[in-house]
Amino acid sequence: MSVVSGIVAVVALALLIVLHEGSHFLVARLCGMRVERFSIGFGNPLVSFKRGDTIYQIAPIPLGGFVQITGLNPHEEFDKNDPYVYPNRPRWMRLAVLVAGPAANYLTACAIALFIFIGYGMPTPSNIVERTMKGTPAEQAGLKHDDKLIEANGRALSRTVLISDVIKESKGQPVLLKFLRNGQEQTVTVTPRQEGARYLIGVELAQPIEKVGLVTAVKEALILPAVKSGEMLKSIGDMITGKQKPNFSGPVGITRALAQTAQEGPMVFLSLVMYLSIYLGLFNLLPLPALDGGRALFLGINSLRAKDLNAKTEATVHMVGLALLLGLFVIVTFNDIKLWAH
Repeated sequence: MSVVSGIVAVVALALLIVLHEGSHFLVARLCGMRVERFSIGFGNPLVSFKRGDTIYQIAPIPLGGFVQITGLNPHEEFDKNDPYVYPNRPRWMRLAVLVAGPAANYLTACAIALFIFIGYGMPTPSNIVERTMKGTPAEQAGLKHDDKLIEANGRALSRTVLISDVIKESKGQPVLLKFLRNGQEQTVTVTPRQEGARYLIGVELAQPIEKVGLVTAVKEALILPAVKSGEMLKSIGDMITGKQKPNFSGPVGITRALAQTAQEGPMVFLSLVMYLSIYLGLFNLLPLPALDGGRALFLGINSLRAKDLNAKTEATVHMVGLALLLGLFVIVTFNDIKLWAH
């Protein structure tokens, strides 16, 4: 990894954090809330300055950032009669502040996707083998890069009928494949391997880039965050249920991946930044304590009750959640550093 690609990776990750936290900050100010601190990173500030009522700082622990809005944390002391503190603003304003960060991540992903689709084109599905995974049925059957799969179990393959569809339907039974290699038609039988609830043969398919019109580019850019969020949620669910091996990366692993893709070209790099932005938005919307989604959940619960939940109880839940999340970040970061060292 070069120094330049490392710097580009750090800047890209920092920008995503600034956009997320900056949106919380902007909407809070627009909703008339008092913001005491805007921080990139956690811990004692390395650099800080005060402008108006807000302290802006950069801290040494790069696990994200935060915006300290007066009254947002249920346990803190504040003037109950102050109309500019978080609890005294209308519920819709409080909700807007909470979802502003994830919304900014989704909008950022849409903007990057639109730039890629207009400037480079859109990746399209194909049945052309990009590569085969080591030790998989596809490699053992002799499939290679650039093999064009044309038929599976007598069914013609196309953009709308992919080899993955036929593999899924096979439920582990052998699949007779016809493919073209250097213009010559060949036939091979592949027996899918079961991994959790899925059946795989171990091929990564190429996704040729094709130019699209402006209307198509806008439409696809707008729906992409929702589609990818659904895929990510399914992946998280598979990890929880044991159908898929857990695979998480912390700031170190993410920075390393960004640095590597920065050397592969702008489109590859921007694509990873786009997916990372979607993941940050989705992760923060999860209804977990200390996250934006967790706070929104408590806000929703209180809106259905005659009396709000005890503030100390909510504060304790968020503190425990934050401690668990920080512990997870430490473990993941330690593993990322070990992998990097090797």
